[in-house]
Amino acid sequence: MSASTAAEDPAARIRATRAWRRLSALALIVIVAVGSGCASRDPWQDARIESEVKARLVEEKSANLTRLGVVSRQAVVRLTGTVSSEEQKALAERVATSVGGVRRVVNELEVRPAPG
Repeated sequence: MSASTAAEDPAARIRATRAWRRLSALALIVIVAVGSGCASRDPWQDARIESEVKARLVEEKSANLTRLGVVSRQAVVRLTGTVSSEEQKALAERVATSVGGVRRVVNELEVRPAPG
């Protein structure tokens, strides 16, 4: 082995190591970007879901469900507020579930019978 080959070998190893690290970092970035892209949804989809659930709750004439809180995040609808019966609670959940694009409904409605 000549002196010039021995001198070039450590530099070549350093370059190869740096190239490998860059490639590994790039691969990690791509994996994270693709993985997070799968979990993300169109924010307009959530806005549409919220609007449609609220509109359908207002249309429901058999119960006063107009004051309920409706929030959608990644197509999971969260219902909050109070209703006067278990039937109204179940109805609100059915209404929310019937909207297209809803993956799941988290029903946090509290039942408080109306004072009589």
